[in-house]
Amino acid sequence: MYKELTAVLLMMTMMVVLCSCQSKPVTTLIMTDVQQNDHPTALSSDKFASLVEEKTHGQVKIEVYHGSALGSEAEQSQQIATGGIDFARLSTSVLASYDDSLKAFQGLFVFSSDSQMWNVLNGDVGNQFLASDKLLSNGIEPLCWFSGGTRNFYNSEKEIKSPSDFNGLKLRVNTDSLFSFLTKCGASGTNIAYNDVYNSIQNGVVKGAENNWPSYISTEHYKVAKYITLDGHMSVPEMIVASKSSMDKLTKSQQKIIAECAKEASIYQKKAMISYETKAIKEAKKAGCTVTELSSSEKDEFKQIGDQVNQEVFADYQDIIQAIKAVK
Repeated sequence: MYKELTAVLLMMTMMVVLCSCQSKPVTTLIMTDVQQNDHPTALSSDKFASLVEEKTHGQVKIEVYHGSALGSEAEQSQQIATGGIDFARLSTSVLASYDDSLKAFQGLFVFSSDSQMWNVLNGDVGNQFLASDKLLSNGIEPLCWFSGGTRNFYNSEKEIKSPSDFNGLKLRVNTDSLFSFLTKCGASGTNIAYNDVYNSIQNGVVKGAENNWPSYISTEHYKVAKYITLDGHMSVPEMIVASKSSMDKLTKSQQKIIAECAKEASIYQKKAMISYETKAIKEAKKAGCTVTELSSSEKDEFKQIGDQVNQEVFADYQDIIQAIKAVK
């Protein structure tokens, strides 16, 4: 009799637990990342989503949309601000429209290395931006940092080892700082549509461009611009951001879990980007590309011109740039 009663009570307890679990609503949220599925940031956005589902025991699910199905990054930032999208992986160059001090990250040679960049992002400077009142007041809640990858110049004509080697080249660039940099090097810049760069290099309209390793490889620019110089002129950080209105609808416990998952995704993305860049360099060399590494003295020549450009283009953000450079 005792055993039968115990079995009945155990069954009733299991039914109560089961019913309790089933009664909890599942919240499904939307996230965007304009990169394609195999890009390091896209993989890391997927990782963030899977961590959230795992740690909320399936009570919060995030559907990640890759590519530009939900618009450009600028359009996605607007939807984040209004609550039309719940999460997005966005470049700080886009978020600078809401907090202009983020423009400091677009300065030339502001980071001395990838490891130094992460020390900045995980330190006081980075934490101040993660708590940006300007972003929050626009309905955008920063969650964590991603690496945008180190950007380098590449061209179809010759090896670049000094600023003077740019002389006479016409390259595709799209920021005031890079236009100014090329002019000071005796070259010229033009802003053509990104999707037209491959054909433009192939047809000689431009001699090259600049970008990070994932873009250099995925767009196959390495097939038409086989000279790439690892000058590392820019490393524009990115963020996973949330719609503040979407976060406010979640429980405090869920908000905490999401914040923790974002930090884990940041660590994952750091490793994913390094892994991708390492493989990309090998792939470029295998394809016959000339990958030029600069000595410290050679890179200093580039940095000197970069400093001149920063003084002119980013005059209002010199205090932030100097704070970034002060981090070891």
